[in-house]
Formats: sequence, C-alpha cells, structure tokens
Amino acid sequence: MDEQKIREVLSRSSLFEGMFQGGIENFLTLYNYKIEEYTKHDVIALMGDSCTHLLVVLKGNVIARMVSDSGKFIQIEKMGEGRILAPAMLFATENVFPVNVIPDDDVVLLKMNKQEFLRAIQGNDRLLFNFIRIVSDVNRFLSDKIHFLSLRSLRGKLAQFFLTLSEAHGDSDQIELKLTRQELADKFGVSRQSLIRSLTELEDLGLISVQNRCITLLDRMRLSDEE
Repeated sequence: MDEQKIREVLSRSSLFEGMFQGGIENFLTLYNYKIEEYTKHDVIALMGDSCTHLLVVLKGNVIARMVSDSGKFIQIEKMGEGRILAPAMLFATENVFPVNVIPDDDVVLLKMNKQEFLRAIQGNDRLLFNFIRIVSDVNRFLSDKIHFLSLRSLRGKLAQFFLTLSEAHGDSDQIELKLTRQELADKFGVSRQSLIRSLTELEDLGLISVQNRCITLLDRMRLSDEE
C-alpha cells in the first residue's frame, strides 16, 4: 500500500481529526510502524491475546466477535477504514483483546508499538485529545451494547435496531437491510430460526412488514414500547 493512500485513509480517521496533512506526514515520518495484510481466512487477534500495538484499519473491514465456550458468538461491531482496533485496551492494566478480531475481507492494517505511539501522543496535543475521545466513545458504545443485549428480548432488540436504522435514514418508514438473515442472527447471538420467529411475531402484531430485505415500519409507537 503506497504512502499516499495511507495518508488519505488516515486523514479520514477520527484519530487524526483536526490535524493538517503535514501533521499526518510527520506522524508517518517520525515514528516507526509496519503495514500488515490479512485475508478473510486469517485471524488478527483472539480473545485474551495481548494488545501491544496501535492497529488502524487502512483497507477492508474487520469484525469484532465475542465467542462462548460452546461456540456461540455475538458480533459486537464491524470496523472499516480509519478505525482503531481495541483502543481502550492498548494502555489498560490488563491489556488483552476482549473479543476475537477477524477480517471480513482483504484487510490492511497500520501497526505501531504502543511505546512508539505513546511518544507520538506525548508530542502532539491534538493526537492525544483525539485518542482520549475515541477511548471515551468506545466505553459509551460498550455500555449501550451491554444494555441492548442484556435487557431486551429479541423482539425488543429487533424493534430498536429497525428504529435506529430508520433514524439514520431520515426517519424513513422503509429501510433496506444490508445484512442477510444469518448475519442478522449472528449480530444478536441467536439462531436463524429464532430471528425469523421474532420477525414473524412483529409482523403478526402489525408493527412491521417484511419483504425480503425491505422492512416497512408500520407502528413506531408500539415498536418503541417493545422490551
């Protein structure tokens, strides 16, 4: 991956928000880093592995997945270009990956030793501020995720998911799912059959209409009341 492309991706990353191009160039020039490539069949990190490097996605998408001893898994998040992998773990006392991290397709990562990255943020206040904000946002995201997964029924999770998608598309009553039924089931850590059953229940209650990947919201008020 050429340096111009690396600079372009980093310029869109929240880690470098508010920094001029010269600041990114200084980061790449003054501090040591590596570029690593992965295919869909590789593993970037397993839950419990030490988190000792700053890892920034330069190309492709990465999936964070929590797996139980029985093999059941929940997809926590999909991360694309510019995202940092496990930023909150980098300087933690117990700095290990809390999830499995796997490529969703061909992936390129920027990899920098945490001591090298510490030197970088000590030398740039804006970079330090951005990193602290990213870690804070991760904590908020995980708190919301825990609440979402533990306190709602599957029907309630689906209802909230559809309402959130609708909000992201200008409160449209029609949303187009990008996920397959299996991928949606994986996202919620349930079987495909359980997912389909809950979708059918929401349809039977007159809350949604389902046509392939098109979901029509029929009653927002009652959808928001689903627990």
